[in-house]
Amino acid sequence: FTEQYSVVRNEAYQNIILAIAAVLVITIFFLNHIWCAILVTLNVTMVLIDVVALMYLWGLSINSVSIVNLVLAIGLAVDYSAHVAHAFMSATGTRNERACKSMMEMGSDVIHGAFSTFLAVLVLSTSQSYIFRSLFQQFFGICIFGALHGLVVLPVVLSLVGPPTSKTEEEWVNKHPDAETSQQPTKLDGVELTSRANAKTPPPTVNSMAQVDVDGGPKVVGVPNMDVGAVENSKS
Repeated sequence: FTEQYSVVRNEAYQNIILAIAAVLVITIFFLNHIWCAILVTLNVTMVLIDVVALMYLWGLSINSVSIVNLVLAIGLAVDYSAHVAHAFMSATGTRNERACKSMMEMGSDVIHGAFSTFLAVLVLSTSQSYIFRSLFQQFFGICIFGALHGLVVLPVVLSLVGPPTSKTEEEWVNKHPDAETSQQPTKLDGVELTSRANAKTPPPTVNSMAQVDVDGGPKVVGVPNMDVGAVENSKS
């Protein structure tokens, strides 16, 4: 049992670094943006530092049990930050607007996830076993600090230095500002449509008792002194 202390520090550093590197690679793949993945990884690293500080305050030593829980903390903490970052990348608007939209979309889910995880380990708080008690203490810090960093720190950082949106539709519209007007239909049920902006003559108006032919259809007669300009059909 005592032999673990001779290698526990090196094993701790190695496993933590490998876990953080795995978080960076996976978030790059799913978020599809390197800078956003770096911000999420830094956020997870700060959660890990907070958990280690909480371990010092509670008198938990660095051993094989606490190291396993610290590596698990990395996998749990990335869940709170990655969801908010993904919602930020999918939103449109300014950075502040996208940060608010990400909080409205994923804020309640992150809170529910942290609270459910806390309830799952709450029963271990009364255990007399060192392994179960240390598991509760570390997971308590993971839930608290993970939720705080995911809901408070990360949205503020994204609103200041967040990457642009990943919405391909918005990027396409920005590159083709005339796309909407150029794609308007020119025919409707076999009838050609003519834009009023390109029309050579103004549309026929009836403001007197004169009869006017409208495209070979029935003659219409305007009724004078009417605000609406109502017309009535007359038999040809």
